[in-house]
Amino acid sequence: MNVLPKGAEPPSITLTATDGRSLNLAALEGPLVLAFIHPDVAASRNVVGYLRKLHEMIPDLPIWFVSSADEAQTERYVKGYLGDYLEGYPVVPAGCEVLAAFGATHVPTVHYFVDGKVDLAFTGFHKLSLNTLAERAAAAFEARPKQLVADLDNKGEYELAEPSGC
Repeated sequence: MNVLPKGAEPPSITLTATDGRSLNLAALEGPLVLAFIHPDVAASRNVVGYLRKLHEMIPDLPIWFVSSADEAQTERYVKGYLGDYLEGYPVVPAGCEVLAAFGATHVPTVHYFVDGKVDLAFTGFHKLSLNTLAERAAAAFEARPKQLVADLDNKGEYELAEPSGC
């Protein structure tokens, strides 16, 4: 299994981000995007870019990233070539235990939770799933839905996930 099924609850664990924020997955309320990523996986980098775009569209949507890379590699990615590439986003470094708790073996893997239950989950860069996520998140925040991955973005429909490295 690489994603939790729709309606499932997340494992009862607490995430701790590099900035000290923590999130108890057993006490989720409202919407949350949880993305498992690895800095060296192209599909992960693409998903991160589009989730950043989603956050620009819906600033109140919490998005957490869990890296399957070690802490040093994750820190280099967070600081990034653009400088503070993921500034303001909670990033959990060396998150192999989290991926294992979810049964996630590949990255990127994205789970979208509403009120503590999976509403949508997918693995890889998946254009339709990212656009569905944007629609559902917009509805949850009563925002105007916009297409996240547009045809003009020159992106394919799908990019394969890769083993997480855990």
